Amino acid sequence: MSIKKLVLLAIFTAIAVVVNILEMYIPIIPGTAFKIGFANIITLIVVFVYSPKEAIIVGLMRIFVAGLLGPSGFGPTFMLSLTGGVFSILTIVIFRMLDKFSLIGVSVLGSIMHVFGQILAARFIFAEVVTFYAPIMLFLSIPAGIFTGILANKFLAISKEWFVEKKY
Repeated sequence: MSIKKLVLLAIFTAIAVVVNILEMYIPIIPGTAFKIGFANIITLIVVFVYSPKEAIIVGLMRIFVAGLLGPSGFGPTFMLSLTGGVFSILTIVIFRMLDKFSLIGVSVLGSIMHVFGQILAARFIFAEVVTFYAPIMLFLSIPAGIFTGILANKFLAISKEWFVEKKY
């Protein structure tokens, strides 16, 4: 791994952690835990620029460091984030490897699976309360995935040359 690649992955991880923590304080829909998932943009960028391995590492590092530095630590919120994040990251990686979906399509699938993973985890933590929110959260995950996919697409269109390794 080149030093440039290592530095860029570290920067992506740091940005994802900061965005994740900031998003914890910004409720999109008051009274719910719904978030757009801006930190997932970084996972999308990494999987499309580098490889599944790097995307998994950056995604998991983001979740654990944000859990460590975030307001609720490694409590129930972290467990929801971890479960949703793992479902999302694995979905993003698998569908990227299939190479049949656009970045926006991969983003939507990752967003849906993030919510699905959170619903599964929440069923164990909060029991029946989750059943009410599940359809709403799944519905909202589609525009959230489209939006984050569009943003990741725009970033990649602007920054393609940043990731080219130059031979001197």
